[in-house]
Amino acid sequence: MRRKSFLLQLAMAVLLVWGLSCGRSAADVHVSGTQNRFVLQTQDATIREILAALSSAFDLDVKLKGDSARKFTGAYSGSLRQVLSRLLTGEDYILRSASDGMSIILLGASTADSVIGRPALQLPATPGSRLVALRQARQAASMNKPQ
Repeated sequence: MRRKSFLLQLAMAVLLVWGLSCGRSAADVHVSGTQNRFVLQTQDATIREILAALSSAFDLDVKLKGDSARKFTGAYSGSLRQVLSRLLTGEDYILRSASDGMSIILLGASTADSVIGRPALQLPATPGSRLVALRQARQAASMNKPQ
Protein backbone atom coordinates (compact mmCIF):
# COMPACT_ATOMS: atom_id res chain seq x y z
CA MET A 1 0.00 0.00 0.00
CA ARG A 2 2.89 2.35 0.80
CA ARG A 3 4.41 1.67 -2.58
CA LYS A 4 1.21 2.69 -4.42
CA SER A 5 0.96 5.86 -2.35
CA PHE A 6 4.60 6.71 -3.08
CA LEU A 7 4.17 6.08 -6.82
CA LEU A 8 1.02 8.20 -6.88
CA GLN A 9 2.80 11.09 -5.12
CA LEU A 10 5.77 10.74 -7.43
CA ALA A 11 3.52 10.81 -10.51
CA MET A 12 1.71 13.91 -9.21
CA ALA A 13 5.03 15.65 -8.54
CA VAL A 14 6.32 14.84 -12.03
CA LEU A 15 3.10 16.11 -13.59
CA LEU A 16 3.25 19.30 -11.54
CA VAL A 17 6.85 20.00 -12.51
CA TRP A 18 6.14 19.24 -16.15
CA GLY A 19 3.04 21.48 -16.13
CA LEU A 20 4.95 24.38 -14.61
CA SER A 21 7.83 24.04 -17.05
CA CYS A 22 5.47 24.05 -20.04
CA GLY A 23 3.73 27.20 -18.89
CA ARG A 24 4.37 30.62 -20.34
CA SER A 25 7.94 31.65 -19.80
CA ALA A 26 8.66 35.09 -18.44
CA ALA A 27 9.94 37.83 -20.68
CA ASP A 28 13.69 38.21 -20.80
CA VAL A 29 15.60 41.41 -21.62
CA HIS A 30 19.41 41.78 -21.52
CA VAL A 31 21.31 44.97 -22.30
CA SER A 32 25.09 45.19 -22.72
CA GLY A 33 27.35 47.96 -23.96
CA THR A 34 27.16 51.74 -23.98
CA GLN A 35 24.44 54.11 -25.17
CA ASN A 36 26.33 54.71 -28.43
CA ARG A 37 26.88 51.01 -29.16
CA PHE A 38 25.02 48.27 -27.35
CA VAL A 39 23.31 44.92 -27.82
CA LEU A 40 19.76 44.29 -26.71
CA GLN A 41 18.62 40.67 -26.44
CA THR A 42 14.92 40.03 -25.89
CA GLN A 43 12.78 36.96 -25.44
CA ASP A 44 9.01 37.47 -25.64
CA ALA A 45 9.28 41.00 -24.18
CA THR A 46 6.82 43.87 -24.55
CA ILE A 47 7.94 47.38 -25.43
CA ARG A 48 7.15 48.41 -21.83
CA GLU A 49 9.60 45.79 -20.50
CA ILE A 50 12.25 46.75 -23.04
CA LEU A 51 11.96 50.47 -22.26
CA ALA A 52 12.18 49.73 -18.52
CA ALA A 53 15.42 47.79 -19.08
CA LEU A 54 16.88 50.54 -21.30
CA SER A 55 15.85 53.17 -18.78
CA SER A 56 17.71 51.40 -15.99
CA ALA A 57 20.78 50.72 -18.16
CA PHE A 58 21.10 54.21 -19.69
CA ASP A 59 20.06 57.75 -18.87
CA LEU A 60 16.68 57.39 -20.59
CA ASP A 61 13.53 59.06 -19.33
CA VAL A 62 10.46 57.09 -20.42
CA LYS A 63 6.85 58.24 -20.47
CA LEU A 64 4.13 55.93 -21.73
CA LYS A 65 0.96 57.60 -22.95
CA GLY A 66 0.09 54.61 -25.12
CA ASP A 67 1.17 51.02 -25.27
CA SER A 68 1.86 48.30 -27.77
CA ALA A 69 0.74 44.69 -27.53
CA ARG A 70 3.62 43.55 -29.74
CA LYS A 71 6.19 41.16 -28.30
CA PHE A 72 9.83 41.11 -29.33
CA THR A 73 12.26 38.21 -29.55
CA GLY A 74 15.70 38.69 -31.02
CA ALA A 75 18.95 40.61 -30.82
CA TYR A 76 19.22 44.27 -31.76
CA SER A 77 22.46 46.24 -31.93
CA GLY A 78 23.52 49.79 -32.65
CA SER A 79 23.09 53.12 -30.93
CA LEU A 80 20.16 53.74 -28.61
CA ARG A 81 18.46 55.88 -31.25
CA GLN A 82 18.92 53.23 -33.98
CA VAL A 83 17.59 50.37 -31.85
CA LEU A 84 14.61 52.39 -30.61
CA SER A 85 13.68 53.41 -34.15
CA ARG A 86 13.73 49.72 -35.23
CA LEU A 87 11.66 48.59 -32.26
CA LEU A 88 9.15 51.41 -32.56
CA THR A 89 8.42 51.08 -36.27
CA GLY A 90 4.66 51.46 -36.64
CA GLU A 91 4.33 53.36 -33.36
CA ASP A 92 3.93 57.08 -32.73
CA TYR A 93 6.62 58.36 -30.39
CA ILE A 94 8.68 61.44 -29.54
CA LEU A 95 12.42 60.97 -28.96
CA ARG A 96 14.42 63.89 -27.58
CA SER A 97 18.16 64.12 -27.08
CA ALA A 98 19.72 66.57 -24.66
CA SER A 99 23.07 66.96 -22.95
CA ASP A 100 21.67 65.32 -19.80
CA GLY A 101 20.33 62.24 -21.64
CA MET A 102 17.43 61.13 -23.81
CA SER A 103 13.70 61.04 -23.28
CA ILE A 104 11.04 59.08 -25.10
CA ILE A 105 7.30 59.47 -25.06
CA LEU A 106 5.42 56.50 -26.50
CA LEU A 107 2.06 57.64 -27.84
CA GLY A 108 0.78 54.28 -29.17
CA ALA A 109 0.13 52.63 -32.49
CA SER A 110 0.63 54.82 -35.54
CA THR A 111 -2.37 55.77 -37.64
CA ALA A 112 -0.29 57.33 -40.40
CA ASP A 113 -0.45 54.19 -42.53
CA SER A 114 -4.21 53.98 -42.23
CA VAL A 115 -6.15 55.09 -45.31
CA ILE A 116 -9.51 55.29 -43.54
CA GLY A 117 -10.21 58.71 -42.16
CA ARG A 118 -7.36 60.37 -44.05
CA PRO A 119 -8.27 62.62 -46.96
CA ALA A 120 -6.64 61.52 -50.18
CA LEU A 121 -4.36 63.86 -52.07
CA GLN A 122 -6.23 64.85 -55.23
CA LEU A 123 -4.17 65.86 -58.22
CA PRO A 124 -5.76 67.60 -61.18
CA ALA A 125 -6.48 65.25 -64.07
CA THR A 126 -8.02 65.62 -67.48
CA PRO A 127 -11.06 63.47 -68.33
CA GLY A 128 -10.07 60.18 -69.94
CA SER A 129 -6.53 60.23 -68.55
CA ARG A 130 -4.89 57.28 -66.80
CA LEU A 131 -5.01 59.21 -63.52
CA VAL A 132 -8.82 59.38 -63.69
CA ALA A 133 -8.99 55.65 -64.47
CA LEU A 134 -6.70 54.85 -61.53
CA ARG A 135 -8.80 56.98 -59.16
CA GLN A 136 -11.99 55.31 -60.31
CA ALA A 137 -10.46 51.85 -59.86
CA ARG A 138 -9.24 52.71 -56.34
CA GLN A 139 -12.60 54.17 -55.42
CA ALA A 140 -14.42 51.08 -56.67
CA ALA A 141 -11.97 48.79 -54.82
CA SER A 142 -12.40 50.68 -51.56
CA MET A 143 -16.19 50.52 -51.86
CA ASN A 144 -16.07 46.75 -52.41
CA LYS A 145 -13.57 46.11 -49.60
CA PRO A 146 -15.14 44.54 -46.46
CA GLN A 147 -14.53 46.57 -43.31
